[in-house]
Amino acid sequence: RVCNPSIAISDRGVFCIIRAVNYDLDRNGRVLISPPEGFQSSNWFAELDSNLRITRLDPIDDSVVGIDRQRWNRLEDCRLFRWKNDWWFTATWVLHDGPVTCQIALCRLQGGKVVEWHLLPSPIGAQAEKNWMPCVEGDELKWIYWVDPMQSVSLGATGLSSEHLGRYGRLEKWAGSSPLVRYRGGWLGVVHLRRDWRDFSSFVHRLVELGDNFAVRRMSPIFTFEGDEVEYCAGLCLTQNHAALSYGVRDREARLIRIDLSAVEAMLRPLRVPRRLSIMLADARRGARPG
Repeated sequence: RVCNPSIAISDRGVFCIIRAVNYDLDRNGRVLISPPEGFQSSNWFAELDSNLRITRLDPIDDSVVGIDRQRWNRLEDCRLFRWKNDWWFTATWVLHDGPVTCQIALCRLQGGKVVEWHLLPSPIGAQAEKNWMPCVEGDELKWIYWVDPMQSVSLGATGLSSEHLGRYGRLEKWAGSSPLVRYRGGWLGVVHLRRDWRDFSSFVHRLVELGDNFAVRRMSPIFTFEGDEVEYCAGLCLTQNHAALSYGVRDREARLIRIDLSAVEAMLRPLRVPRRLSIMLADARRGARPG
């Protein structure tokens, strides 16, 4: 079953990483039967034509990743990007299941083989790390680690450094989905919110435009791609006239959607509520929730 693709563009064209898994989810996002061999993932590197059709597909050999690798170790939900003239991706590297222990792995590809890898430590010492949003500017590589309060992580010669960039009160509990791409002098990305109900989980999304300093400029209304089933967006790229977004449905379908940039622009709306008031309202909502 294929799911959660990540799309990116270079001067050679459009490329995609697609994940494959060995389990099934029900409509409520729960695993139907735990696979007896343990949860497993594989990843595939695809080249696409101008109509977003696959023209080449290779399995990714990630055998070099990890120390004392066990059968349950796996790379999940890659984010593909171009950096220093090479293809790189970050992914969730699962060290153990139950309770899940995972870190972010940074990997460099040559063809379909991982030839360099780094495990990135959690900036807050968390046991489980997911959903960092890659952001490339020249030779500089950063991630949006947390959306609201906004926090970035940068990779330098001495390792990772973290910076707190401010609070907005509009996107608390939202997490990164896609990498960030350059848009109108700033950045554009997709974020998601997981909603857990009594019997099921669902995901909703927003497009978010950030300034050059990662300050939130505009955002879209909440949307889903296809409905209330579990959806997960891990990719975004821009051409001259379109945005292409990649997403998975119920961990069993990998989809691409192309949107006119004029439609993207129409979706993005300025933040009309002053920032200070948004923070006050967010604090009031938090205080009103039952303990």
